[in-house]
Amino acid sequence: MKKIIVLALLPIVLLTACSDDVPKVDDPHNVVVDGQKMTQADFLQKYCISRAGNETCDKVKNAMDKDATKGVIPRF
Repeated sequence: MKKIIVLALLPIVLLTACSDDVPKVDDPHNVVVDGQKMTQADFLQKYCISRAGNETCDKVKNAMDKDATKGVIPRF
């Protein structure tokens, strides 16, 4: 009887553990969450700690890396 209860509750526990509470971002270069503009670093700090492999977090991280390489090239 206990095995049946455990087997019935297992999918519920697994689905709860896999829930994704990271908000979707339309433009990873200009992060806006619930109408509030925030920096990419703030977004990663707030929503992506211990979220390895999350698609939105990966997009924002990649965009932040690309934006970091942009800069003004000095003219001589």
